[in-house]
Amino acid sequence: MRSRGGRHTLTRTGGARLALAPAAVLALVLAGCSDGADESATSSAPPPPTAADRLAQAHDVLVDAGSVGLTLTGTDLPEDETSYIISAEGAGTMEPPAFDGTITAVIAGVQADIPTVALDGELWVKLPYVPAHVNTDPAELGVPDPATLFDPEDGLVGLLEQTQGPEFGERSRAGAEVVQQVVGTLPGETVTDLLLVGDAESEFDVTYGLVEEDWQVRSVEITGPFYPPATSTYTVTLDAYGEPVTVTQP
Repeated sequence: MRSRGGRHTLTRTGGARLALAPAAVLALVLAGCSDGADESATSSAPPPPTAADRLAQAHDVLVDAGSVGLTLTGTDLPEDETSYIISAEGAGTMEPPAFDGTITAVIAGVQADIPTVALDGELWVKLPYVPAHVNTDPAELGVPDPATLFDPEDGLVGLLEQTQGPEFGERSRAGAEVVQQVVGTLPGETVTDLLLVGDAESEFDVTYGLVEEDWQVRSVEITGPFYPPATSTYTVTLDAYGEPVTVTQP
């Protein structure tokens, strides 16, 4: 401000500074609000589901289904073993755990397709050259009780909860389905408790195929020392979720 002839006047420079000051303050305030809003929006967005989250989701879907169709196949199986399962196909329920289907196995060195019913802790098989199912003990045949695969806590569904270090694997299309792989490992004891074969002291690799959108477990592939020292693989394929299944004693 200068005095000229007794009058006080504002210089152009001083006036510009005073005029700009409120605008600058307003801009800073607006910028601060904008940044805060962006940070708040970013921080409030939920993180994407992890592989462990998807396994937990698939666990619930499988339990809720109550019944499924099952196909099991084995690869790289040792031919010098006298008793082992090669494949199986059938369907089962979870309440109670039960199975009705056909198991292809080597028993006492002889391969055979064996119609099998497992229910209420008992096993009935129709052995070659025998006209009807007979009640037998799975331990005598050297095979697991197939009904245990459908147990809602300790069966195949239990593997999902016990998978260690799960990570996303490949994503691919299988027909009309998009399948997301989840890979991890299973403790040997977990595998041997379920299938009654394998080295309980070793880890087994596991790969799940989960169908996107509904998160059904479509496949479970387990690789490891089922018959040490050989490394073998059993692959289970699940379908027909929730379709009616009736298992009765033969």
